[in-house]
Amino acid sequence: MDRLFRHAVCLMAIALALAAGARDFVHPGIAESAEDIARARKMIAEKCEPWYGCFKALESCWSADPNQRVPEYPTVLESVRCNGTIGQAGRRAHDLALMYVLTDDVRYAKKAVEFLNASSHYEELKDVGTGPLDFGKIYLLVSAAELLRYDANWEKEDKIRFAKMLRDVFYPMIKNGDKARFGNQGLFAYRGALAIAIFLNDEKKYDRIWRYLNGLPHRADQEPFASGPAIVDANPWSATEFQNDYRLRGHEETIPDYGYDEVLKYYIYANGQSQEASRDQGHAACGVFLYVDIAEMFRMQGDDLYGALDNRILAGLAWSARFNFGEWQQSGYTGDEGEATFENGLFYRARHRSGRWQSLNPNPWPGPNFGGPGAPRECAYAHYSRVKGVSREQLAWLGRARDAENAKNGGFETWGKSPNWYYEWTGWGTLMKRRP
Repeated sequence: MDRLFRHAVCLMAIALALAAGARDFVHPGIAESAEDIARARKMIAEKCEPWYGCFKALESCWSADPNQRVPEYPTVLESVRCNGTIGQAGRRAHDLALMYVLTDDVRYAKKAVEFLNASSHYEELKDVGTGPLDFGKIYLLVSAAELLRYDANWEKEDKIRFAKMLRDVFYPMIKNGDKARFGNQGLFAYRGALAIAIFLNDEKKYDRIWRYLNGLPHRADQEPFASGPAIVDANPWSATEFQNDYRLRGHEETIPDYGYDEVLKYYIYANGQSQEASRDQGHAACGVFLYVDIAEMFRMQGDDLYGALDNRILAGLAWSARFNFGEWQQSGYTGDEGEATFENGLFYRARHRSGRWQSLNPNPWPGPNFGGPGAPRECAYAHYSRVKGVSREQLAWLGRARDAENAKNGGFETWGKSPNWYYEWTGWGTLMKRRP
């Protein structure tokens, strides 16, 4: 009874401290849901494969070691230092918190809390390059915090300090994405901002991100989105067979809420082609999978981004997989988005909303790429097959990509890439997202 009382008091305190809107947010509801956790615990207890094998890989992973040392982190963070700070701390805190909710072993909770508390003292962020991308790496730390938000092992005062840092230090740096660069960079920012909005129970922040990614105007009580269009030179300063590059000179303010390359309809075109398909397949796959993570957060909160624009995210996953399997052959190109289809092989020569690039041809470099071992293929497949009821035929390309990548990593989805990109994906999707 005493433990239940403490939990109730903690829940009330956090709710009062973090509440910023009338929406009833679902918790946990960032990377994993209560349903995901219950299903995984059942599969672990019954030692069902491939869930159990994925769990054992998580358990033995260096990131989930409950005896690891927690370093000291700075109070001022430059964008170029995020991999070794919030990226690495987030990787470890998330996997430790995940082990705790799956096993009830308090050692994992205490170590995850150490990483969260050590990472809650950032007072200033300095953008020395790609700030929105880099500071968006806070996503994994927020995911870990979400798993422990009501847990008594994390003191109320520490939770409030962490939440305040998210609201006052990180969110202002990532709330507008990145209008001047490729879409995946802004999507890293929006993924982090959405996680913060959910953790803070902030309906206004949440709805603003929903509206932007869906290409809707801002609400009257919300901060406007960036206006446009971009001002660029008439002729490209660099050209390859894959894309033209233009110098950015500034931005006009003639079109309010302009919508840049992170917006769903501008990042994944009607035929499924990614805005970054002319760049390289690693980045192209990354951006599409960022949309899966974002759509999954919205799904857990009751909103359907997965189904937007006739399952546009699935179209992006299918186009990427088909191209990387070498089974999409370009038949030509067009400047009309409506003319290019998944089936006819036409490549859409889009002029990007940032103004800085125009796609000319798909770039196969550096070879087949399905998003790396941690990308949320399992999550996307589970949703479209079991929730949306999409046909096997429509899911064939995503299913092949999932199986091909899992086969390289023990038969299941692991956590991501190493050694430096700790922050990309929560991973462990076979354990947490696959339905029996």
